[in-house]
Amino acid sequence: MKKANKYNLIANNKIQKNSLESEEEIEEEEEEEDCDEQSLADSSNWLSQITFYWVKIILNKTENISEQDVFNLPKDLNLKRVTNSIIKNWKKQEYLIKNHKNTNNKYFQCRLIISLAQALKKLLIVSGCLKLASIVIIRIIPLTLHLMLDYIKDPKANQLIQMNHWLYGFLIVLLMGIGQILQIFTTQLLYCKANHLVIAGRGCLSSLLANKALKLNPTSLQKQSSGEIINLMSVDITRISDEALLYFHNCWGGPIEIISTCCFLFYYIGIATFASLFAILTLAFITFIITKKIKLLNEQLLTFSDQRAKKVSELFRAIRIVKFQAWEQSFRLEIDLIRQRELKLLKTIKIYSVINNVLYSANPILITLITFSFYAFLGNELTPQIVFVSIAYINIIRSTLSIFPSTISAIVQSISSFQRIQNYLLLPEVKSINYQNQNQNQNQIAIKIANADFKWTYESDLNYQLFNQNSKPSNFTKCYSNLLNCLPFNNYLKLKENENENENENENE
Repeated sequence: MKKANKYNLIANNKIQKNSLESEEEIEEEEEEEDCDEQSLADSSNWLSQITFYWVKIILNKTENISEQDVFNLPKDLNLKRVTNSIIKNWKKQEYLIKNHKNTNNKYFQCRLIISLAQALKKLLIVSGCLKLASIVIIRIIPLTLHLMLDYIKDPKANQLIQMNHWLYGFLIVLLMGIGQILQIFTTQLLYCKANHLVIAGRGCLSSLLANKALKLNPTSLQKQSSGEIINLMSVDITRISDEALLYFHNCWGGPIEIISTCCFLFYYIGIATFASLFAILTLAFITFIITKKIKLLNEQLLTFSDQRAKKVSELFRAIRIVKFQAWEQSFRLEIDLIRQRELKLLKTIKIYSVINNVLYSANPILITLITFSFYAFLGNELTPQIVFVSIAYINIIRSTLSIFPSTISAIVQSISSFQRIQNYLLLPEVKSINYQNQNQNQNQIAIKIANADFKWTYESDLNYQLFNQNSKPSNFTKCYSNLLNCLPFNNYLKLKENENENENENENE
């Protein structure tokens, strides 16, 4: 028996593999058909894509815009293409999970992340390269500022290239301008590709869940209510797309930015870099505590607002009884008491918000003051090159540290959403049955009834003989209807109806 079960399992695995391969071939053909219809963004050159010049074609047309004027979406945002890709990758991961012994292993708890990454592989690679380029460019720009300050101090000294001093100054200005232009282009393209990730991720996950909802068996539908499915498609998918995918590259780019900026800052101010980091982290911790307190107060404020709204709606629903019983004053006192608590909380929230805004605005001044005070306390000399370049790097590391904690929290929350969606996708489905074989010959007989006798005996003997009848697949429905008409029970019901009609007529006479 064990050997038989083993062979059956191997056979089922082979069948599933063959079905996966056939579905992959069909999906590849569909993707090739989709590739034939190129969008305007894909057909434009690289300069037009960087500057978004290809959008000018539709922007110039301000009147009588029809559907034909709207261009197709790029390949990366084609919902059919992305959905087919994630379904194909998820089927592979689902096959691995179901055929593995220890499914509780952490390796198998978030396999949906791998499927999503493979479906959005191109967008992730492009946006990752843009993120890396922006990190490099933003760190190089302060170095050009250092060269400019050295040139202003003494135009003829400290030249990296032996040339005329005015030409050297022009080259430094040109480098600063090119650096700023490249920073703008990389930042805008990174933001654009990040939004593409959000749109594509939301679309393919929503399609995957909708496709699963149509295949659930009755047992799975009892486990998952419609409200839970709606929460998966709204809350969890929004958390994954709008938070995790949008800030995904900050997860690995944040540590690189912090370490590289600290290295440049240490080159200029030495040990005072740690004083700067201490000031940044201390102010960030204070801001985090204040923000958390504001969040708790807002939750309490919402509860009081709900209570007040409930009391007001209750008053208006029973206004006639309140007038008859003269309960206006008691209701007014209850509503005023809730409103006073609400206003007290609102005042506290505004005070904390003002403190938070003051700290946020004073962050650059306080960090700069602490850093350069410690640097001067160590007996070092402050020069324009050290001051301005260090301020530039301090602002860079401050902005990175302000975004990095929220990025980590968004990634952690999205992991729980991935697990919820994966558990839903692993629910049992209705078994699909191929009712008609694609390789079936049209001349092959679908149903054959030969020498069949049907007999029904109840109050009267009804004998029916069915002649030999052959039917082909094209005449299946016609044959089925003929068989129903020939069944004895159907004729027996017709006889009973005729008898009842005759009895009714006799009673009426």
